[in-house]
Amino acid sequence: MTEKDYSAYFEQPEFKDTLARYEAMTMRGERAYFDPEQLTDIAEYYATRNREKDAERVIDYALAMHPGSTDPMVFRARTYMLRGDLKTAYQVANSIPDQSDREVTFLYAELMLTEERQAEAQTLLVSSLLENETSHKEYALTVQDIIELHLDYNYFHEATSLALATLEKAQREQWKPRTTMIVRSLAAECLRNAGRLEEAVVELNHMLDEEPFEVSNWLNLGNVYNQMERFGEAIDALDYALAIEPENLDALFSKGHSFALLGNEGKALEIYRTCLARGYDKALASYTCGVMETALELYQDAIPHLTYAYTVYGDLSIYSFSTCFNLALSYIETGDMKRAAEYYHRAFKIDPNDEGLSELLRRMK
Repeated sequence: MTEKDYSAYFEQPEFKDTLARYEAMTMRGERAYFDPEQLTDIAEYYATRNREKDAERVIDYALAMHPGSTDPMVFRARTYMLRGDLKTAYQVANSIPDQSDREVTFLYAELMLTEERQAEAQTLLVSSLLENETSHKEYALTVQDIIELHLDYNYFHEATSLALATLEKAQREQWKPRTTMIVRSLAAECLRNAGRLEEAVVELNHMLDEEPFEVSNWLNLGNVYNQMERFGEAIDALDYALAIEPENLDALFSKGHSFALLGNEGKALEIYRTCLARGYDKALASYTCGVMETALELYQDAIPHLTYAYTVYGDLSIYSFSTCFNLALSYIETGDMKRAAEYYHRAFKIDPNDEGLSELLRRMK
């Protein structure tokens, strides 16, 4: 599951109910039954909110209740991996009872990618997973998982090569149109991530020829046009998506991004506030509202939005520097130099070479 998928899942009533039951149990000091997948999801939730100790406690509970269970052990191995302790990560991985589990195979591949052993990771995934797929659809979905893993580690060329090779295979073997469409979508995504934007547009237009009312295709086309700085065409594509599905918040949020890139901060903020009010990814929508409010000198409005974003992102997100920088600026403008200094130092710790920091420091003195 990608970061975006997790963000959406964490907003689902089912997950919120599970989380509430777990937290009520811990407050009462009691024990209650949860399956290992539920507990691992809770640990993922805590991890995305920089609550590492809480995440570890959930995994301890999961393994006490379900010794040797695959999902919690995979989570624990990845935790050590992300800390740079590959030796312990491998020890945990090797101790998982079901070594044939699909998630264990992906764990070993991820460990290899961490060590820049991409060729070995690809060989493992192909031999252990792809060669054993018996249906075209399962083959395509496994390719999708392999590509997402490679994109996570910025192996854009390798991901694109696999996507294009699979698309060629699908066309040669005349896979069903819906399955071929999955692969073409992967190819478009990989081409976009590899910076081959014109080729991505070609693939997306092929998809729109086949499925002109598929919202995701218009959304992806709009996002590619944003990358190409063809903002008018991006807005047109996103308007098509919204005409088909008026409540699609992904399309609305991307349209806000188009206006932000055009320099129309007022229109962008209006859209971002609408997305936030309608329940779009709260951390991301709060962040974008805060950035636009800072740009428009609405500092009192920006502070609570950016503060919430920081509680979720901490210092480890691609948004962390900007969040801290804009909080420091907002506190300077509202006269709270103590808090301004606090966020200035956090921003400096994340990226000490940013040229804008010297101006912040000058304004705090």
